[in-house]
Amino acid sequence: MNYSVIAFIKAIILPPTINFISIVLGLLLLNKNKFFSRFFLYPGALSLVLFCFPPFSNLLLKSLEKYPALEPPIVINNEKAIVVLAAGSHPDTKEYAKDIDGAVTLQRNHYAAFLYKQTGLPILVTGGNVELEYTPEAVVMADTLNNSFNVNVTWQEDKAKNTADNAIFSAAILKENGIDSIYLVTHAWHMPRAVMMFVKEGLKVTPAPTIFTFDVIDPDLVILYSFCSCAIWNTYGFT
Repeated sequence: MNYSVIAFIKAIILPPTINFISIVLGLLLLNKNKFFSRFFLYPGALSLVLFCFPPFSNLLLKSLEKYPALEPPIVINNEKAIVVLAAGSHPDTKEYAKDIDGAVTLQRNHYAAFLYKQTGLPILVTGGNVELEYTPEAVVMADTLNNSFNVNVTWQEDKAKNTADNAIFSAAILKENGIDSIYLVTHAWHMPRAVMMFVKEGLKVTPAPTIFTFDVIDPDLVILYSFCSCAIWNTYGFT
């Protein structure tokens, strides 16, 4: 499915858009059919309030964090590489005069660098460009790891536009190099879906999750709707 279509569907079915659609439908039906008006209006309004409640959004994310953190020092079993998933970049920043990692990607790179220094395993970064004029995220990630963390990147997979693509294109590169067992680096809430995709491509995966949800959320650092959207999409999404 086209990436733009997927992005549009996500924007419609995830909070807060779906809540506002439900509320508007309820208001439009208010004078025509009170039963159906309440059917849309009450759930839309109540769920909107619920999604604004920090413990609820926190609970949604924590429910996805099924894989525990690896305990240092990291002991290699059969893993032969580290795969790091992209999660956005900032294009053409004025202060750096180049593209840089987005906050979520940078967190994953930070842990990948730690894992590399613990294991010495080669790194594959994976992420394409959502917009044609942008630098592929894998290229930006490699630049960050090389220049900011002094970590060499062995492979760059620069075509993927979603998690399924990450797995398909990365697996092809890894298998060409005789690698069938990896450490997979992504956020703890994203890990179940990522593992499913990579296992589907025939790879043996050791989850290496990073950034776990805290029991107390700092409201100054969190966009609650983003948390809810992440949780819902990673529970029911398939790409």
